[in-house]
Amino acid sequence: MKNIFISALLFLFTFSQVTAQEQEKVVAQTITLSLADAIAQGLDNNYSIRIEAQNVEIAKTNNTLENAGLYPSISVNTGWNHQWSQAVNSSLGSITPDVKTQFTIFNGFQVWINKAQLEELQHFSEGNAQVVIENTIKDIIVGYYEALLEQNRFEVAERLAQLSQERYDYTNSQKELGQKVTYDVLQAKIAWFEDRKTALERKNTLQVKLRELNFIMGVPEEEQVTYNLTEDFEAVEKDYILQDLIERLNADNSTLKNQYVNQIIKQKDIELAKAAFMPQVTGNASLNYTDQYAVGGNIPNFMVDGINGSVGVTLSLPIYMGGSRRRAKQIATINKQIADIETAQMSHSLNNQMMQVYDTYVLQREILDLAEEQVATAQLNLDMSTERYRNGQINSFNLRDVQIQYLDAQNSRLSAIFNLISTNTEIVRLTGGIIDAYGNQ
Repeated sequence: MKNIFISALLFLFTFSQVTAQEQEKVVAQTITLSLADAIAQGLDNNYSIRIEAQNVEIAKTNNTLENAGLYPSISVNTGWNHQWSQAVNSSLGSITPDVKTQFTIFNGFQVWINKAQLEELQHFSEGNAQVVIENTIKDIIVGYYEALLEQNRFEVAERLAQLSQERYDYTNSQKELGQKVTYDVLQAKIAWFEDRKTALERKNTLQVKLRELNFIMGVPEEEQVTYNLTEDFEAVEKDYILQDLIERLNADNSTLKNQYVNQIIKQKDIELAKAAFMPQVTGNASLNYTDQYAVGGNIPNFMVDGINGSVGVTLSLPIYMGGSRRRAKQIATINKQIADIETAQMSHSLNNQMMQVYDTYVLQREILDLAEEQVATAQLNLDMSTERYRNGQINSFNLRDVQIQYLDAQNSRLSAIFNLISTNTEIVRLTGGIIDAYGNQ
């Protein structure tokens, strides 16, 4: 049974090595990548950012006085009319080209309300784009450090595999001297295979995280490479004050600020609904030329060709339109109230989220301190246990337990560092400072 287990581990080890070699052949190019480079590429290539940039262009295109209804409409028309009579064997016709224009003199200031609303819609679109940029920067930072986390875990697993190999080599040499038995060698060999398998799994996870980072950065498949990440995997601990964070959130959070713009847009809807009750004055003007002709018969010459023009003004006093204006005003008012409630809810939710993130950050700092002490203790225990194993004071099972404790301690420390980095990034994003902190690197 033991021989079957060992054979399976040998096969898995050989297969993993072949798979790793094949993967290295597929992706041979490796380049260095700093966090600033990753963010710069992501801001240029990320799909969501590119889509929001197009939406901003649409909003800018709509934000004009023409679209608001200030300028007149002008049309050029040509009319042709032809009549004939069999009784008198004659035909009459006319060709009348004309130019017409219509323009608004007064419509309850709707033009300027529309223009102000278009301005706010552009601001709202730009605000959405900023939120997307902030979220993208955060995703890139988290993705970058997730890859760094797996890179460090892989290095720890590699080191443990190296220690297991050294233990196997030592045990094997001791067997040749008669101080160890075959059973001891097999145990050391199994431990070495298990640690090597763990290292290969960590390497695969690292490659997956690098692929995910490529996707967040918007790198096309044919241009994807592996990266040598250059940032230090360290947590920068900061002494935040909760009240200061909440004040900065309420003043600078992009999502909340954009919701304030949405409130203004809803208020403009109310103003437009009120303007519909106002009288409207519209003007019109036209200029046309008439060219008439007659063919055959005894037709008197009464036709007159020439240029004609007209100018007019229309005053409209809306009295009753089936209650549609009143309903539109009521609906606009309700929508504004909904926007106010949504703003209050968003503010409450963000403030609650900030308090939770702050509490988590404080706790994670303590966890990191404990993890650092745990690693130092596990390292010392590993060194001492390795020496005691060589002296025959403990058996292979005891040493294996110490190795696993060391691996767990290192992984816990790395996770604590990553969690602190991720939480700090979320604090910076919530307070509206992530673009200033990372976007201009």
